[in-house]
Amino acid sequence: MFVMIVEMALTAVSYGLHIYITILLVFSGILMFILYRLLRFPRPTPYTVKCFLRRGAPTRNSPIILGHRGCGIEAPENTMAAFKLAKENGALGVEFDLDFTKDGVPVIIHDSTVDRTTDGHGKVCDFTYEQIRRLNASAKHPLGERFPNERIPCLEEVVDLCISLGLQMYIDVKAATQSGRAAEVLKELFTRHQLYDKAMVCSFYPNVIFQVRRADPNILTALTWRKMFIANESYSGPSRYKEWWKQLLAPLLDSIWELHLHSWVYDFLGVSVFLSHTAHFSRDYLKEWQDKGVSVVLWTVNHSAEKDYFSGVLRCPIMTDCVKGDSQQNPP
Repeated sequence: MFVMIVEMALTAVSYGLHIYITILLVFSGILMFILYRLLRFPRPTPYTVKCFLRRGAPTRNSPIILGHRGCGIEAPENTMAAFKLAKENGALGVEFDLDFTKDGVPVIIHDSTVDRTTDGHGKVCDFTYEQIRRLNASAKHPLGERFPNERIPCLEEVVDLCISLGLQMYIDVKAATQSGRAAEVLKELFTRHQLYDKAMVCSFYPNVIFQVRRADPNILTALTWRKMFIANESYSGPSRYKEWWKQLLAPLLDSIWELHLHSWVYDFLGVSVFLSHTAHFSRDYLKEWQDKGVSVVLWTVNHSAEKDYFSGVLRCPIMTDCVKGDSQQNPP
């Protein structure tokens, strides 16, 4: 079929038969629309999403406060202590990051290496589960002395803890190259624990969301996004790349991804929630997503004035690194 389309286009160009180009474009557009409608994933109902987001809220007007990596400023991030403290401080749910060890065990850690948060060195994927459990996950936290010998937890024990504490879970999949494995693990986990109203899978990577929705369309999913995600390590941080040509190309790819994400990718994947960085957030941006039928959750909101505005005035669920306190700091 591709060869036929190319031949039609070449014939039209050679003989000036512009009608062929018109027919080709119309036919291609119709074909793409039909395929899009047939292959896209169904989106959960707004009621289902609202019930998930507000589950555990004392009243219908209560702010929805979620602990980012547990509460990464008040306790060592992505540890059992952080999740427990988030609950004590009033969080309705917690966000945590999923990666895999060398022997395929799903563990909870944000970075692809253990260097920033532990007393170890190296990539997560180069450690076995037994090896990574020996590391101290509170070693480099400013309040580490209050939380001695915290370990990198596995997915199973965090899920068990959150269920026992009544915390909603936002599972952020970091292992983009292991999307298939992540989807299999999460499908089994959601089925065994019946997490469909208790947990949501989110990721920066659309291939992760695609694999999860293909494995189990009943799992609630969210796309995470910030500007310059491809180019920079953080929103206003240094470039991810050392090569000059990659530094030039990455911002262009960011612009292309931003355009496609906001125009059709979210709809094709059937995501029900969009996780947005606060730096580029506005009332108009919120309305844009609400008009599309997509709920918005904001990260990371650490200052008290921002908390009051985003959760009180705009009535958005917020993720924060300090559930109880106030901070100008934003972790990497």
